[in-house]
Amino acid sequence: MSIDALLILVIFVIAFVLILGEYVHRTLAAWGGALTMLIVGYSYGSLSWCSGHLFGFKEDTEIEGPYYAIKHQCENNLFTAIDFNVIGLLMGMMIFAAMLEICGFFEFVAIKATKLSKGDPWMLVVYLGTFTTLISIVIDNVTAIILIAPITIKICDKIKISAIPPLIAEAILSDTGGVATLVGDPPNVMIASFTADAGTAFTFNSFIEHLTPLTFFAWVITLGYMRYYYKDWRETKPENVKEILNEDEWAAIKDNGMLNKTLLTLAGTIILFSLHELVLSPRGIHIEISAIALGGAGIAMMLSLPDVHHVIEKVEWTALLFFAGLFTMVGALEHMGHLENIAKWIFAKFGPDGSISNEAVILAIVMIWVAAVASAVVDNIPFCAAMLPIIHNLGEMSIDPETGMAAVNVVPLYWALAMGCGFGGNATPIGSSANVMTVSISERSGHKITTKEWIRVGLPVMLITCVVATIFMYLFYDTLYVYP
Repeated sequence: MSIDALLILVIFVIAFVLILGEYVHRTLAAWGGALTMLIVGYSYGSLSWCSGHLFGFKEDTEIEGPYYAIKHQCENNLFTAIDFNVIGLLMGMMIFAAMLEICGFFEFVAIKATKLSKGDPWMLVVYLGTFTTLISIVIDNVTAIILIAPITIKICDKIKISAIPPLIAEAILSDTGGVATLVGDPPNVMIASFTADAGTAFTFNSFIEHLTPLTFFAWVITLGYMRYYYKDWRETKPENVKEILNEDEWAAIKDNGMLNKTLLTLAGTIILFSLHELVLSPRGIHIEISAIALGGAGIAMMLSLPDVHHVIEKVEWTALLFFAGLFTMVGALEHMGHLENIAKWIFAKFGPDGSISNEAVILAIVMIWVAAVASAVVDNIPFCAAMLPIIHNLGEMSIDPETGMAAVNVVPLYWALAMGCGFGGNATPIGSSANVMTVSISERSGHKITTKEWIRVGLPVMLITCVVATIFMYLFYDTLYVYP
């Protein structure tokens, strides 16, 4: 390993320790790490600063093939690693959430949910966790958290109980449930988009067929573990329940006109999210999901004309900046070949010619666990982005020139990647975008979720769900996962 590659790796490890150890704010740690990596890359001349750096291309290189038949232009920075599609999606949905909070929608739902649960803390977790999961099946889990977390905090503040258990439960259950569908988890969207370009269609229905049964079992077991883990919290005696049961939830609405316009625009935006993946993209109509989110938020603001400064104040800017810094750090890691080296080690040890096993199912199982562990460390979105071309290239490189057949069937590896990224993100507060948003919202509300508390819940859940995924992959490899 070269000195510059080693330095980049050390910088990432230090930043990761600072983030999880909460020695400094995670946004400062991420940007400190990103800027230090940029300095190292510039000093050693090892980062080519090209827009194609995520695929390891050098400056002014032309690559033949279905993905890379383009000429890469240098842009003199590494910030092209930032996924602005994700940043735009988050910003748009934050604006929606801010407007709903201003017009009193969250207060309304909080009173309604408290009446439904009669103030029982555990039933709140069940209702809100299930509702968040159902939303995550239709839209991505980050959007679900942005909309549900403020409601949860309002409820818990009203009955004077800690919001930390239900917030963590919602994030973890949405991460787990989101694995079930194409649009439920960002890595699933990325896998479907990438494989469609490769000529292997991972469709909306195929995700339901291959992943929904597995996800159902994983979700039920996860809820059962949380019931056990939060047994003391479940005994908490909430306050003010009788007063809240007598409240009129409709009185909490501050601006009916703004509420109706915002909800109508939000519904249209969510419908466009689904059409984007199910109708528009397959027909060659490409609209970035960030454009849909930001466009919808802009229309909602134009229709309602809220106090713009009030809306801006409620956007989680620190979370957006954290994502940008994290994407940059992971981009530098990938550019230096660290993630590729992990993949090569997997395929060398567990592939068709590996020294440990020649069984294809073993390779898929290893992919589940490596993706899970890596997603817990570097966030599942950038890790998934780095692994997709590597898996594709494995299939291309293993083709026998005489028979034209690939020695490695990469289809199960894509399914394994979806499982590992989705379930592995539960382990840490930075393992998925939904987790980061949950922590950020909890900090602003005064219910701060510590890294220690999250890992005590999330790590066992990651292990449990990955074991379930392993069992499914082993039992149904030939009948379920060898085709898209």
